[in-house]
Amino acid sequence: MTENTKVLSIRLENRDKEELSKYLNRESAESLLRQIQRGEIVLTRKGVELKGVYTTSKSVNTDIEAVLEKIKAESPVITGVNTNLESVNTCEDCPYMNDLNMDGFNEVCEYKGIDKQKALDKCVQMLWR
Repeated sequence: MTENTKVLSIRLENRDKEELSKYLNRESAESLLRQIQRGEIVLTRKGVELKGVYTTSKSVNTDIEAVLEKIKAESPVITGVNTNLESVNTCEDCPYMNDLNMDGFNEVCEYKGIDKQKALDKCVQMLWR
């Protein structure tokens, strides 16, 4: 132990300590701290409260031609790449999404004036508890 580190200890029931020690270690505690500092989660007496899920993409190159040129330059053995984008599987025909009846969810979000993504985040949070 150095001057830059301290021991954190809490008193728990024996069975709780054994279960929690399977998941909580230095790495997971540091990860939790980073998530708290970024405002992603809040730790309360009731547990972990999700503040948001960040799904934004910063930079994705979707230009297939540039990717193909790079592949050809790096590997001249490749003679062709299927660029038929019609075969890309999206969730338009996804059976899981089609089976979901979102009418009630959409209706209550619209009626209450709640953002659908925030409401979905709260639903996920409730399920985790």
